[in-house]
Amino acid sequence: MADPLTYERLLDLYRLALDEYRFEVRLGWDRTTYFLILNSGILTVATGLLKIDNAPAVYLINALLFCVGCGTAYVGSKSIRKNHEYYRRTIVKKTLIENQMGLADAITGMNPLLNLSIGTTAGQGGHLRILDNPEAYIAQKLNRSSVTYWLWCIFIALVVFDVVGLVISILMMIFAVRGHGTAAAFIVSVTG
Repeated sequence: MADPLTYERLLDLYRLALDEYRFEVRLGWDRTTYFLILNSGILTVATGLLKIDNAPAVYLINALLFCVGCGTAYVGSKSIRKNHEYYRRTIVKKTLIENQMGLADAITGMNPLLNLSIGTTAGQGGHLRILDNPEAYIAQKLNRSSVTYWLWCIFIALVVFDVVGLVISILMMIFAVRGHGTAAAFIVSVTG
């Protein structure tokens, strides 16, 4: 049988929960940075290749680069959402332990929001909401005013840019295969 949850054991669990929280925040940021840098590099190279007149095979390779870029941006957008879910799971665990330790209780005679729990963000501060329905808290959508939401939007924009680049590469390849001149002539004919 497991030891009862003594205050010392709860304190050890609380330290572990805070370490897990820090780990998830760091992992999420590292993954986001990786996907942003990777996709930015792919987009830069592929866009640079669009500026020069190439053989149809180069346009095909360029189209493939944009496909890879689209895939990495999409995976990056999914990664942000999954990382935020992991982050919220650590918040639920931390809040549960704080509640067991009495840290989430309002200090006598003060505003109920004033307690000793760690509530760095507004989302972490609602301990009753978190404990009443943890699955709803974990599953909630990204807050539109959060940095995480705007990073997700950047990934969606990168997907759009990669798709546009893919379409342009395919059209330029078709234009070059048909022998209608250079890529510059294609761009002039498209833009009028």
